[in-house]
Amino acid sequence: MLLFLLAIMQWESSGITVTAKRFKDLPYRIETISVDKTLTISNLGEFLEKKAGVKIKEYGSPGGLTQVVTSGMTPSHTLILLNGHRISDPRTGGFDLSTIPLNFVKKIEVIKGSSSVFMGSNAVGGIINFITESNNGHIKIKGNSLPGFSANIGGKKFDITGFLHLDKGKGERSNTDYERYSTSLSWKGFNLLGTYRTVGLPGPIPPSGVVPEFGDSNVTNLYDKQITKFIDLSYRRILGIGDIGILISPSIRWELMEPESRYSDYFTHDKYTTLVGELNGKILYKGITLSLHLEGDTITMHQFKSSGDATSWYAGEINAGGSISSSYEFNGINLFGSTRLDWYRSFGFHPSVTIGARYNGPIEGYISFGSAFRSPTLNDLYWPLYSNDSLQPEYSTGLNAGVVRAGFSLSGHIEDIKDRIGYGPDWRPHNIYKSRIYGIDIGYKGEYEELSYSLNYSYLDGYDDLDTLKRDLQYQPRHSISGVLRYEGPVNFEISGKGIGRMKKWFDYPGEWKEEGPCLIVDVSLEKKIGVLTIGTGIENILGEEYITNFGYSYYDRDYPGLGRYFTLWLSL
Repeated sequence: MLLFLLAIMQWESSGITVTAKRFKDLPYRIETISVDKTLTISNLGEFLEKKAGVKIKEYGSPGGLTQVVTSGMTPSHTLILLNGHRISDPRTGGFDLSTIPLNFVKKIEVIKGSSSVFMGSNAVGGIINFITESNNGHIKIKGNSLPGFSANIGGKKFDITGFLHLDKGKGERSNTDYERYSTSLSWKGFNLLGTYRTVGLPGPIPPSGVVPEFGDSNVTNLYDKQITKFIDLSYRRILGIGDIGILISPSIRWELMEPESRYSDYFTHDKYTTLVGELNGKILYKGITLSLHLEGDTITMHQFKSSGDATSWYAGEINAGGSISSSYEFNGINLFGSTRLDWYRSFGFHPSVTIGARYNGPIEGYISFGSAFRSPTLNDLYWPLYSNDSLQPEYSTGLNAGVVRAGFSLSGHIEDIKDRIGYGPDWRPHNIYKSRIYGIDIGYKGEYEELSYSLNYSYLDGYDDLDTLKRDLQYQPRHSISGVLRYEGPVNFEISGKGIGRMKKWFDYPGEWKEEGPCLIVDVSLEKKIGVLTIGTGIENILGEEYITNFGYSYYDRDYPGLGRYFTLWLSL
């Protein structure tokens, strides 16, 4: 499967070849990464960090919330796709990567930079597309010393590719039990993915001596947990009529999220039901692509309290979009232009535009300038008492440029975002911020005989501006590095790691910055094939580094701790 837009290179229908814009000609930093041969990587978040240099926001516990953060922004500024259609949550704008097991994914396509002209809202920092088609048959069982274990089986029969996955275990703290059951089926353009997951939510570690016996959602959540049920069904059909290509792709997604919390004098149980229907269509003729998009989102929330109070609300959104993209080759340079118009029932029409150029010579180079937007989430617009139905989308303009040469890549970006949504003194969201974010990414990957290796370095800086208050970026380290080194021989060996610079967050009370880091997490694994059986073992966080994955609610919290050193063992057939 090729990229959702402008990536359909060539196909044949009734003996007629239809050619459209090639993926590699787009004026962006683009990577297509196959998900295979990973020994020290166990989930999608780790894979994106170590293989693609993409930042991940997580909360420390196995199976817990894990989200993508690109270009120094929030998870809602990166658009997440599954087999080419949107799966970012309309309620929050982000997507929890723990919903999808790593072994379900065949490859990942990453575009970094303002990309709303491709798929509309949320693509301010970029787009990530997970592709789940695969033909590999396997059985694998894996255990770890946390303790925990996982088992998965996959294969193909009668043109049906299927996977089953189970993992279960706990972390190093109380209330970190988790379990996940997932299935994936693919057949002649149809793709189905379903997940049932339950996980404890321990929260940050509070200061010593202040943990209440009953637990507290603002301190440690000794008893909180969440159940998530997720089903996604999509279909893709490509037709060729003469020199015209037509792509049709409907999808539907349902999710039920049930968090539970215990307070000093009452207990709550919530139900959030999200239903999303989507239809994408594309018409391709030589270097021109016309794209159409229609989407309907609904969310229903019911909150039950043991005190007898109850809260319910319903919200929905309808949006439609259309874009036209074209390219022209001039003296070996591909010139690219695209414009898009999106309409939302809640806040009307919003345009996006991108122009750029790419040179595919011995040294490849590209540059693009474009606009993007992020629409307010359904929570922002309709959450009872703490919402604002007059919000407008955030708008950004961005410049991206880079060069690529024989495994080496160097890219830079700058983004200006206005009307960023933040919370005012009334605890309601408003368009009150503006931001400037800039950074440099350097990557290298290659092979030498039995060795393969990749290395990524990122520098990130910028500021948020709220009237007269200007402050540095929060949560994001200025410097980060990640990489993987693999040897394939009689015994396969892999070492991977990530280094995260100092992170900081501003707390209005007591009016100070809090800083954490830096840290270096290194994982080592080896495996041996004996006939049809493969045996492997590894050590995660071999240095025993103590680090945090995210800041807590208050200045005095000890934040969300990362996992310490633990061991893994697996068998595969």
